[in-house]
Amino acid sequence: MKKNKMSKPILIGLVSIISVAVIQYLPALILKSPGMQEIAGQYVIVYYQKGDEKGAHEVFDLLESTAKEIRKKLNYTEAAKTKMYIYKKQSTFQMKKAGLVTLLFAPEWYVGDNKGDIALMVSPYAKVSGHNHDSILSAAPHEMTHTINYLINPELSYWIDNGVAGYLSDQKPQENFIEKNNVPSFEDICLENEIKFGKIGGYEYSYLYIEYLDKTYGWDKVASIVKGISYQEVFNKSEKEIYDEWVRSYWYLS
Repeated sequence: MKKNKMSKPILIGLVSIISVAVIQYLPALILKSPGMQEIAGQYVIVYYQKGDEKGAHEVFDLLESTAKEIRKKLNYTEAAKTKMYIYKKQSTFQMKKAGLVTLLFAPEWYVGDNKGDIALMVSPYAKVSGHNHDSILSAAPHEMTHTINYLINPELSYWIDNGVAGYLSDQKPQENFIEKNNVPSFEDICLENEIKFGKIGGYEYSYLYIEYLDKTYGWDKVASIVKGISYQEVFNKSEKEIYDEWVRSYWYLS
């Protein structure tokens, strides 16, 4: 009898936990909102909400015009099309990324992301603090690049992944960025947390890092790193040695 009395509250507790988990993650499991329409091209399929036709077509046109060159740069030859989901509200996008809890901690600048080989973003016409139409639109090729990087190497570091995505999307840091932000330490560039990464200027500095590798060693070396080939094999130097070299050269040139 005692066993049965104890099992009931345990069962209720388990049901409650499962219910909360379902409510939390359900939005993230269903990326396609009711009534979503699509535009399909040679390289991408864009899904968008009713009333956002203009923004969706702008994203579609930009992705179709940049996809070929980005794929070529990354030596990606698969025929699979990139799927991009566009949401009219930032809050909807955030929930689709990681569930309801995302609304509690997502930074204001958060307008695009990927879930493996699928990209998500806010409409260029959404009202987002710290962003305008053009800055949101520029996130489209950035997120598409993330999906291609993922298909090439799912274990690619956050630092390289974002540096390559920013560099191939031509998202150059502002001219005075370096004057206002310290160069991240080697430990910092190993961060995988997007919020902390943003606070240390990781997105901008990773762009500058990839730019340095490209201009110093050539793009083929960068593409090899994306594939997962070790720094020692690619540069005959460790990752730390390349990092130190970048910092010295960058500050010398600055």
